[in-house]
Amino acid sequence: MMVFWFLFKEGFYGLVRSKYAGAFTILIIWIAMIIIGLGFIGARDTLAAVNKIRSQFDIDIFMHKNTTDDEIEDFHRLLKSRDEVETIEFISSEKAAEIFKQEFGEDILDVLEYNPLPPSFTISLKENYRNSTSVESITTNFRKHSAVDEIRYRKQFLYLMEKYQRSIMVVILLVFLFLTIISILLISHSIKMSIFARREIVETMKLIGATDNFIRVPFLIEGFLEGLIASMLSMMFIFVVAKIQNNYFQTVFYYQILLNIRFYLTMIVIGSSLGLMGSISAIKRFL
Repeated sequence: MMVFWFLFKEGFYGLVRSKYAGAFTILIIWIAMIIIGLGFIGARDTLAAVNKIRSQFDIDIFMHKNTTDDEIEDFHRLLKSRDEVETIEFISSEKAAEIFKQEFGEDILDVLEYNPLPPSFTISLKENYRNSTSVESITTNFRKHSAVDEIRYRKQFLYLMEKYQRSIMVVILLVFLFLTIISILLISHSIKMSIFARREIVETMKLIGATDNFIRVPFLIEGFLEGLIASMLSMMFIFVVAKIQNNYFQTVFYYQILLNIRFYLTMIVIGSSLGLMGSISAIKRFL
């Protein structure tokens, strides 16, 4: 325990002694964490908006005009038995005529003197099945039913939503990897300068029998602390940005930034890890 406390103090004092190099490292991680944090929030909320739009995706199943009540009931039972189906709405020919009148302002019976509108079902799928592959498989099975005449859904809309979702995920991954690599390189360079400035101390410790791990740990703690401080500063910055947005601009942009404890913990973990990885990369050259 005493050894660990000694190494921790050495790591802390190393951060203090590094001065400009340590401050530069903290600044780099701080900027990277702000971009990562705000990028995550933007990506998360964009994906949530896409999923909300996808939740409004419906499938219209039109029955043959001469379908009997028994056949309709049979198909209704089939829909209820499918695990993929979340909601079911039956629209009779009469109700379809009422909807036509509400939307177009004319009674279809006055226009055509008969009601050509077939009974239909409007269904929505559970979230896991709102994708082109699942929808295509489900509708193919439904088309096999003898009472089904036609199935319509916004196929291009679904493909577009999936394309946007994939693009967002790819951009998030690429930006995160880019920032991670750049941060580690800059942190590594900063800590290399710090170690180089103390190379005589490192050599002296080796001469008196200090092990590589004993020399290495304070530098690892130093990098960890730099990442921790930077992540906490970035959290404060993002917290202030969220407060300003939610209190003064929410009614303008109709957007609220929601933050929770999981977000803050993730920021701390990522920031500390960046500092630690930068230290590991730097120390390899000297030990």
